[in-house]
Amino acid sequence: MFNRKISIVSSMLLLSATACYAQAAAPQTVNLPAGGTLKLRANSVNASTYQWFKDNQIIPDATTIEYIVTIPGIYTVVSFNTEGCQSDISDQIIIAPPLSLLSADMMITKTSENRALSLNDSFNYSINVKNNGSDKATNIKVTDQLPPEVEFEELTPTAGSNARYSFATRTVLWEIDKLENGESADLRIKTKAVKPGAIVNTATVSANEPDPILANNTSTATTLVSDIFIPNVFTPNGDGKNETFTIRGIEHYENEITILNRWGGTVYFKKGYNNEWTGRGLNEGTYFYLLKLKIGNEWKIYKGYITLLRGKQ
Repeated sequence: MFNRKISIVSSMLLLSATACYAQAAAPQTVNLPAGGTLKLRANSVNASTYQWFKDNQIIPDATTIEYIVTIPGIYTVVSFNTEGCQSDISDQIIIAPPLSLLSADMMITKTSENRALSLNDSFNYSINVKNNGSDKATNIKVTDQLPPEVEFEELTPTAGSNARYSFATRTVLWEIDKLENGESADLRIKTKAVKPGAIVNTATVSANEPDPILANNTSTATTLVSDIFIPNVFTPNGDGKNETFTIRGIEHYENEITILNRWGGTVYFKKGYNNEWTGRGLNEGTYFYLLKLKIGNEWKIYKGYITLLRGKQ
């Protein structure tokens, strides 16, 4: 007779049995990996053949030194040497079903300020993350690499979370320790537009726990920025300087403009405005403008005040 042992390869749970000696060791229990397998290995001295058992029943053709477990059960093995001497049956290894996996469905929503923007305007991105999963989410990380069309200015995270910006990689990293089911957190990123056009920015979220719905782990915001410049004063006084309400860059866009006085009456309206308003017939003072500009396929509305001065400067 001879000594033999069993181990579970990858978990390395050791068992032993000695011939002619009854052992009373407690069974060992290990959980089968979700969607995976475990490899059992007999480490007997001077053994040449083996027989594996599941739930005290012989496993047909399971006669080699190793056995791959794919289903839960109670597993044992006996070993035989070249003379046919059989070892005691090994201690039991209980292969339990997989542990139930924690699940945290992290959802991220990224938005940009919904207002008309032009070059050098500051504006905010807003990021909201929420745990829609059935379990607590931990070690949550949000990353957001800012596009080259904006400059970073400031971060404002939810209290208790940590956000920082890397100027080297232009990346925001926002870390949240945990979010219970249904909890959410917010981050505001203040930036400045430095290039015109459609600015596309994407943020992603992850957590330690498995996420059953990966489609909502990213969110993209598109911000439209024009390259127009709207002054706040013009001086139609006949000196040949600054004689019209000149909006730089407006000729590149489909547009319409409305000028109103302080009582709300329209004093000027033009579709396809091309910097021709002189304020003719109007008194000095401040007027309100409403400019509609088509950027890409969207109309954006710019509002503000323009002061008309006629005195010689």
